[in-house]
Amino acid sequence: MVLLAVENRLFLRCLNRMNDTISICHIEGDFKLDDENIYHKKMDPVLLRARVGMVFQKPNPFPKSIYENVAYGPKIHGLATNKAELDEIVISSLQKSRFI
Repeated sequence: MVLLAVENRLFLRCLNRMNDTISICHIEGDFKLDDENIYHKKMDPVLLRARVGMVFQKPNPFPKSIYENVAYGPKIHGLATNKAELDEIVISSLQKSRFI
């Protein structure tokens, strides 16, 4: 199956449940990954996104603060055991990217 660039992006957004934040988006049926329906009400989107990665050509932050966007990855992968460690990771990341 060959997908156009637009179809690819839509497919990846569905696979990563990025459309959950779009109020007019409606999905019917099952969407399975490893025989699990990723749209089942018991599926945690955060845990799903830890399994399914996405790389964007342009920045595509979640509708949250800069801090929350930078902290998202380290949080879901357990890279910090407390807020102070998470703060250190976020500050270091922002400094390395020259945001601060």
